[in-house]
Amino acid sequence: MAACKSLVALARECGRNAKVGISADVYFSAYDDLLTIEGTTEKYTETIAGLVDEIGVDPLKKFVKVGTVLNQGGINEDFTGNDNGSFDIVKQLAISLTNLGSLSTKTFVESLIGQPVTALVKLATGTWVALGLNGQFQLRTSAGIVDPSNNGRVVTLAGSDSVLVQPVDPLIIPTIIAA
Repeated sequence: MAACKSLVALARECGRNAKVGISADVYFSAYDDLLTIEGTTEKYTETIAGLVDEIGVDPLKKFVKVGTVLNQGGINEDFTGNDNGSFDIVKQLAISLTNLGSLSTKTFVESLIGQPVTALVKLATGTWVALGLNGQFQLRTSAGIVDPSNNGRVVTLAGSDSVLVQPVDPLIIPTIIAA
């Protein structure tokens, strides 16, 4: 299987079409850009308490800031248990990108199509969480909206997982996100 391409940069359009919503930073990385942690078979490690304390990030392909979490969507996590003892956890993240007509927004969304993504989100509480560390988190929908209150594109990513939303040690954040 060929490796998927890296995500393209998304130009920030300061002061234009700002979306009112939860104050949260959202960063993405192509899952295939993550490296396996030395001595493991995983692309991340956790403490015994469940805090992600290392993510294998190529220094040349760090997480890039992409958007804001939406009030009406945000982060959803649905746990479903089955009678046979198995379960599934579906995680979903909805974000808003500004300026539907922007070439950089269009190109960025096209770079999401068909490839797994890992997301880091800084919640309004200051807590960082990760989604998609298992390689199962992908673009599910993209909807352009132009009305009196919004001019942008709402993208929703989702995927199945075997663990709940994972908190991330804030000490590792400066080393894995692009400045």
